[in-house]
Amino acid sequence: MRLVGRFKPASLVAALFTIVACHRGSQEDIGLLIGRCSERVRSKGPVPQVPTAPSLKSGYGGIVGTLADAGGALPHYSILATVPGDNPNSTHATAIADSAGGFTFDALPPGHYRLIVRAFSHRPDSAQVDVAAGKVDTVTLRPQFFDCVR
Repeated sequence: MRLVGRFKPASLVAALFTIVACHRGSQEDIGLLIGRCSERVRSKGPVPQVPTAPSLKSGYGGIVGTLADAGGALPHYSILATVPGDNPNSTHATAIADSAGGFTFDALPPGHYRLIVRAFSHRPDSAQVDVAAGKVDTVTLRPQFFDCVR
């Protein structure tokens, strides 16, 4: 059935009132509509857990850590380990956060690294780490929602 003439706008207004009647707007909803920040947690993920320390190869170091936001663990995102000053097109070590947000780098040559993560609908986050042979360092990455970018 096709609506024409004055019935089309009237039916759209009726549909809008039906939708609005089912949802009561809060102050926070109104604030989001006009561009204010929200502290609301969009989803509740599992509690982030640091994985067990890996056994290291001789002459290498490692990093274990968690990837989480205010709502909990952010699983299945890739974490990139770059060496500052390296060519952006060179190969870099990567790790994937597990279902509890934990990740492991188990064979990094000693040196200074920057861990970078870009999670969907979050600001990118990074951390600087100095890796030493035979040592495992712990890092927490906590990207923030884009809601509050001004």
